[in-house]
Amino acid sequence: FAMAPSVLSLVSQSANAAAICPTSVGTGMAGVIVIDLSGGGNIPGSNVMVGGMGGQLDFLPNYSSLGLPPDFHPSLAGQINSEMGLVFHTDSGMLRGIQSVTQSATRGNCEGMIFCTSTDDDTGNNQTNPLYWLNKAGARGSLNQLAGTRQTESGGNTSSPAESVNPSIQPVKIDSPQDATNLVSTGSLGGFFANSSSSKIEKLLNTVSRISEKKLENLSRRSLPEQIKVLVQCGFQKTSDQVKNFVPDLLNPTLDPLVNAVFPQIATDGNQRKTATIAKMVLDGFIGAATIEMGGYDYHTGDRQAGELRDLEAGQVIGRILELAARKQKDIVIIVLTDGGVAANDVVDNTLNGRGKFSWSGDSGQRSSAFMMVYKKDGKPQIRTAGKRQIGHFRPSTGSVENTAMLTSNSVVNLSKAMVANYLALHGKEGQLEAVVGDDPFRSNLDKYLVFNKLR
Repeated sequence: FAMAPSVLSLVSQSANAAAICPTSVGTGMAGVIVIDLSGGGNIPGSNVMVGGMGGQLDFLPNYSSLGLPPDFHPSLAGQINSEMGLVFHTDSGMLRGIQSVTQSATRGNCEGMIFCTSTDDDTGNNQTNPLYWLNKAGARGSLNQLAGTRQTESGGNTSSPAESVNPSIQPVKIDSPQDATNLVSTGSLGGFFANSSSSKIEKLLNTVSRISEKKLENLSRRSLPEQIKVLVQCGFQKTSDQVKNFVPDLLNPTLDPLVNAVFPQIATDGNQRKTATIAKMVLDGFIGAATIEMGGYDYHTGDRQAGELRDLEAGQVIGRILELAARKQKDIVIIVLTDGGVAANDVVDNTLNGRGKFSWSGDSGQRSSAFMMVYKKDGKPQIRTAGKRQIGHFRPSTGSVENTAMLTSNSVVNLSKAMVANYLALHGKEGQLEAVVGDDPFRSNLDKYLVFNKLR
């Protein structure tokens, strides 16, 4: 019986008995998708606007090291866009990507925030991805808790804080429709399930359960730990629930008309294929939180066009998720991360895709950032303080992160905790931060790190 759970596989997925049998009951809280730009691309300045101590609109004297020549300075007329609340540069590749695949009404129901935080360059060791804490905070799925497009601990390139990791809910790898449908595949028993009543299915599964339990009774006389017994029973119960409550077609994005409308090249475009699959799984509540890794963001190639094209792709991924959320009438939270950043020189790339901007010339983790975007299905999300969407700031003299500005400015773990705090704030639960992450580094200053009000 292939359906009987493997003791060894279950043990490898759960390191402590306290985390056994996590429930798959939804909390009504928004799903989360983390977009992990691998390689250290640009976020601040050329994409999302950053400024000094006064926030996004407290413009720096120049943005040369962040890729903008003087004639692109945000203080000039027409150089910034605030239609989604969070201020972007008007010629941002990410913004253009978002605009190209979303309706104006969708963008009007968005809000966002940016964290000015230094990160290490070109490494997966930045412990920035808050996936596990987001699940603990309430981003839960009915089928699996977490997913990612890579078979890693975080589901992407960037690591999760070590203290957040719960091996029992490590992300399942999903980057195609087949991966999604395989979550409820019954293998060689598929024909039986397809042609049997629910009572016959349950009878077979219960028989398998009794066989597994009988074997465990025999093994228990040989010092099999009690928690492993529970793990096996737990694994069986999950398999049983999946077979009875889910069918592959329900998870298949290619059979969803709304998905096909937003992702028309799902069959031929790799970014659309993996994004459509993850987005459907999260928006339909099957997965609580997920990571989409995008490669190729180490784009300091001595020109500008390579980076602009990558930023456009990232924007289209963000935009398609927002647009699918709008069409499905679901709230969604998107977090965009990258490992490090880039610095520009004063060489203008006047090619069509270079767009007359300075060329990216080298890594610069001091010019990194991360941002969050929120789509609300029934109106624009509200922020706590008018104009406050930036946590931390950049130095006017150097165009780099002021590492001493905030607890998040030079600590990726604190950045991860602040993201969780803002996710909780969207649901009126920011007071639960310590219970979720184990401590509260912000304490009485927590409000300084919060941007969002409760969604409803």
